Amino acid sequence: MKIRIVLLLILLVPSLTFASPSMRRCLLLPIQDNIGGALSFKVFEEVENYLKNSDWCYYRSNSSIMDLLGNYNRNLQSHLANKSVLRLLAEKTKSGSLIKIEANNIVKGVEVKIKVIGHNGEDIYFKEETKLDTEDVVVIGQTIKNWLDVYEKTIPYDGRIIGVLGDQFTVDMGRGYGIVNGSQVSITRPRLKKRHPLLKEVVDWETLKIADAKVFHVTKKQSQGMVSEYESNKRLHLDDWVNLKESEKNKVISKTPFSDVKEFEFGKLGHLGVFFNIGTGSATITDTDTKKIGGLLLGVDLLAELWATRNYWGSLEIGRKVGTYKKKEGTLTANSNSVGTSRLEVKGGYRYLPLGFFYGPQVDGYLGYAKYDYELDTKTADGWTEVEFKGILMGVKGSIPLEKLYRVFAELSFIFNPEFDEESAIFGEEDGASNFGLEFGGQYNYSPSMTIDVSYNITTSKAKFVNPTRSLKHKESNLKVGSTFTF
Repeated sequence: MKIRIVLLLILLVPSLTFASPSMRRCLLLPIQDNIGGALSFKVFEEVENYLKNSDWCYYRSNSSIMDLLGNYNRNLQSHLANKSVLRLLAEKTKSGSLIKIEANNIVKGVEVKIKVIGHNGEDIYFKEETKLDTEDVVVIGQTIKNWLDVYEKTIPYDGRIIGVLGDQFTVDMGRGYGIVNGSQVSITRPRLKKRHPLLKEVVDWETLKIADAKVFHVTKKQSQGMVSEYESNKRLHLDDWVNLKESEKNKVISKTPFSDVKEFEFGKLGHLGVFFNIGTGSATITDTDTKKIGGLLLGVDLLAELWATRNYWGSLEIGRKVGTYKKKEGTLTANSNSVGTSRLEVKGGYRYLPLGFFYGPQVDGYLGYAKYDYELDTKTADGWTEVEFKGILMGVKGSIPLEKLYRVFAELSFIFNPEFDEESAIFGEEDGASNFGLEFGGQYNYSPSMTIDVSYNITTSKAKFVNPTRSLKHKESNLKVGSTFTF
């Protein structure tokens, strides 16, 4: 067996020189600042120590590239933006992820930016920036580490094939990553890069499955495997992607809280949500006396949210609930009424990341348009008819993670000076109207692209009238359960 393994390694090693650099081989470029290096040197040490101890990146020290950059000292910033220079650095150090960081002093604090660039010097795999109200090197370093944790989760493979001999192959991941003898893996081939339509970053890859395989020998940095089943007539190539199957993930033991490759993968373009509602609603008319009806409501909400960038987003939400209201208070000619409520919200907002970390706390502020319909059968004698509240929607939402798998949130919204309409002329011109909503709840990260959501929300719409003096109020309280799917 040992002779076989040695022979296999001898045959496979020559292939290594033809494989392009892995995204899991990273190079930290000289960090730039605007105060002569006083800040960048300390930040560099913080980030370099993190990379040296990471289990996802085979770190390349930049000591070997200083000679290459020696001729560029006078204008290092512009040269590090040169695709040819970056391509040369990647080639010399065999790095597939070039980490470029800036930390510039501003009036109150520091502006921090990061880019992770591919080995060709032009593909942008990850980009983020934020403003911190502190010059503390530890805080700056932790912000960058958090970003790199996010970047790790966007790497589309656990390892890549670096040598092929028939149905046997060598992959550039070993015990340090958690793979063991007998691990089951899948092999895919990248076919097309997908770029964000606005940011032009590489956000996804179109792939083709090639085979399933089993690992039979593991060293510290590499592993050998044998194909157990091909998907088609295509055979293994250098640079094919290798991923541990989900059933093997629990064998990975040396992981940091945010280092599971597939656990909290950042979404690419947005998310979709489907939610089921169960709750109660009521309608109340107050004049010389009070009339109130209410009952159980059941319904469905749909959400579509698209991200222009990691901070700017737009969304569309629609909802529909139905039920039957019965008399709760007052004298009525009809003791029940069929009801249907509908909701439309179109929003655009900004997502503030206090720590510059997508998985950290988030604060959203937004503007938009909302319309709420309360569809009661018209009963003029009792004062019921279909009414509508609509206008400019404003709101704020905050969320914070709890450990790895959970997130809690709260949201407050209102329609600014809403317009009131009624199907039948019962109430007349309103003297004033209002609408507000409150929602709080939590999410459980069920899978990389799916969360399970539970929340409780209250919506109140009210209109006042002067001729005669009276008011109309619609109120809903709902328990909402559903899922959000990231795409």
